[in-house]
Amino acid sequence: MTEWGVVTVVVALVGLLASVAGPIVKLTSTINELSGQVKLLLSNLEDFKARYTESLSELKDADRRLQEKLMDHDRRITALEEHIKNE
Repeated sequence: MTEWGVVTVVVALVGLLASVAGPIVKLTSTINELSGQVKLLLSNLEDFKARYTESLSELKDADRRLQEKLMDHDRRITALEEHIKNE
């Protein structure tokens, strides 16, 4: 192989390395950015879970109170119907 053949091979290898290294650097940068976004998403998900659990507890309390009120109305209506039936 001549000197120019060696130079051609070296230039080809440098070109190949440059064409592979560029996308790898961009990919690494993108992976790091996505990693940060996933961490933020997981943090926000934990906050959402806490708020959801609190809201669910409040809704259960409200449901229990409404159910008790409904049962009271049902008892009162039954008592009125019995009173009217006995007259």
